[in-house]
Amino acid sequence: DLHSGCLIREDGGVVAGLEIAPYNLALKSDRERTTAIRGLWAALNGLAVPWQWLSVYRPVDLDRYLTHLDDLLTSADSRRRAILRDYVRWVSDMVRSGTTVERKYYLLCTRTGPDAPAEHHATLRGLQTDLGRIRGLRATIMDDAAWRELLFLTFHASQAAVETVPDALHRMAPVFNSPTTEDVL
Repeated sequence: DLHSGCLIREDGGVVAGLEIAPYNLALKSDRERTTAIRGLWAALNGLAVPWQWLSVYRPVDLDRYLTHLDDLLTSADSRRRAILRDYVRWVSDMVRSGTTVERKYYLLCTRTGPDAPAEHHATLRGLQTDLGRIRGLRATIMDDAAWRELLFLTFHASQAAVETVPDALHRMAPVFNSPTTEDVL
């Protein structure tokens, strides 16, 4: 169940998290890299609850973009048309090769108890502030929509490239459960 940006598990555990935007350390100077790593280490060491990183790859649907490029191709002058045609071919090859993916990163925290959602929100706001001190790093507290997207990516990965994330969980396609021995007998 989702409630106020928290995933409520059947065992009573409450999971909340931050969505972390991709951050390329290779583009940073040595000093920036060291500062970012130390800042992240300090922020994570300050957590008093169990946490885990989650990295999800999502295929990117470029069909609309290719359609837009084809439309531009018809209206471009002859000099630009040749360049645009090569670019369309390059994008099409990328799509066919399956290399067009985006990465999504999440930091998930778990706790139990009746005050868990409120405690999560306080902890995550502080963590978001701490991570915001790292130059260029963006962290966003997950709301119900972010959870729906994560659940959709997790349980419907093959559809994620061609379908939008449903606006409510009750509209999601059911997750296939393998029958147990008891179900078969």
